[in-house]
Amino acid sequence: MNRKFKIRDLVWPVVCAALLVGAGGLWRSNIRLSRQAEDLLSRLEEYREKEGKSYVVERISKQMEDIAYQQKDISEKRREEAEYQMGVAETMRVRAEEERRRAEEYARNVAEARDMAEEQRERAVRQQRRAEHARNVADTLSNVALGRALALLSSVQYRAGNRDVAALLAYAAWKYTSEYKGDVYQPVIFSALGQSSESFLSRSLHKGGVTRILPDPLERGRYVSVSDYGEVCRWRADGGRGGTGSMLFSDPSYSFRDAYADEEGTVYALSYDGRLLSLKADGSARTLELPETEGWRRILPVGGDRLALASGSHVYLYGKGGSRPLHVWDVPERITALGEREGALLIFGEKGGAWTVTANSGMEVLDWPLSEPVTAYAWTSDASGLQMAAAGTQEGDIWLTDASGNVIRRLVGHRSSVTQLEFKGRYLFSSGYDCMVSLWNVAADKQEAVTLHAFPGWVRCFCLSDGNSIWTGDETGAVSRLMTSPDEMAAMVRSKLKRDFTDEEWGYYVGANVPRVPLKLPD
Repeated sequence: MNRKFKIRDLVWPVVCAALLVGAGGLWRSNIRLSRQAEDLLSRLEEYREKEGKSYVVERISKQMEDIAYQQKDISEKRREEAEYQMGVAETMRVRAEEERRRAEEYARNVAEARDMAEEQRERAVRQQRRAEHARNVADTLSNVALGRALALLSSVQYRAGNRDVAALLAYAAWKYTSEYKGDVYQPVIFSALGQSSESFLSRSLHKGGVTRILPDPLERGRYVSVSDYGEVCRWRADGGRGGTGSMLFSDPSYSFRDAYADEEGTVYALSYDGRLLSLKADGSARTLELPETEGWRRILPVGGDRLALASGSHVYLYGKGGSRPLHVWDVPERITALGEREGALLIFGEKGGAWTVTANSGMEVLDWPLSEPVTAYAWTSDASGLQMAAAGTQEGDIWLTDASGNVIRRLVGHRSSVTQLEFKGRYLFSSGYDCMVSLWNVAADKQEAVTLHAFPGWVRCFCLSDGNSIWTGDETGAVSRLMTSPDEMAAMVRSKLKRDFTDEEWGYYVGANVPRVPLKLPD
């Protein structure tokens, strides 16, 4: 019994313990299940919330899908519209390209037509210019020929004594020639103007032949001349004449052949018999006896203080005021001329020889192209720009050479020995023993001598004046003025015209088909 009780007593606690254990397990299970239930509820709520959101999302997605389908439809329509527009644009591009090609072709055609029209216009202009040039040439030739014909008629009328008609014809000849750019230096026109202008003035100053005329360095418009009768005269060109003058020296035992005046006014006159006369500005005179007693013909300044004097076959170098020669050059031929070129002294002989004096006073043979004797020589100044020399010969020919000595051309006009040559710009003046003074345009293509005047005796010298005239000295002892400007002579002729052409005279001399113009100055 005790045993049973004890077992029972043990069972109950055991059972209680088991129950407690079981209760505890159940409690724990309950707690676990409660937690699981709470977790499940939480998850359920979460699932419900998510399900709600999913629904919303689904609805939104559905709406978005609908919108996307709509946009797709719109995009499709737009794409189709764009493709359509692209097709239209391509069509228009093709059309535009075609139009562009047509426009370019049209532009090319227009350009070709314009070029063709421009070429036709230029051709027409050229033809018009050629026609105008031909007409102008024809008019020029016609009027220049008319000028020559009128000048010839003027000379005929002048010799016949009809001075009024001669003057009208001379001025008309100058007018038609100058207005049409003709050469008013043509001999026939120059001669007609010289006759009718009566510009030639002459006065006898010396008893013997005038051998040299010099401009007075102390006074403009005053000159000094010497003669082979031993005279030295100073005179002024008053009123265009060799007017008021004074005889500075006169001794017929002298025969002056050349002279030179320096800047101080001293005149050096070289006598043929070997005497050099020095006349100072104050009137004092001094004679230097030279080494040889005959044959002295040339004097040439060398530098600023020396004089080269040429006898028959020697050249002596003297200082101004000196009594003894500084140097003597023995020339193998008889001297015919002295020349100066850019400070160098040139010597010419009767057999065609030519020499130059060197810087150390030596004498060298000059490479000279001429074989005939040179009687006059001139070199152009630096201002002219021509750079040429002129050499006159005993035969009357004038040879132009360049700076290297090569012959440029031959001027034929004088019939005997040339006595003097001088350049003035593009013109060359010459005088000779053929009693002629001539003018040459050395820059012209055609060389023709313009005879300024024909004198009754030899023309041994001339002097260029400050204006458009020259003074000449001839064998008779006369000093003469020659005008060298056709324009000035024409002005003189017109100023003296007493009347104009009558209608009958105009038709007879000039031509009825030529428009009449007044020639006489208005009153």
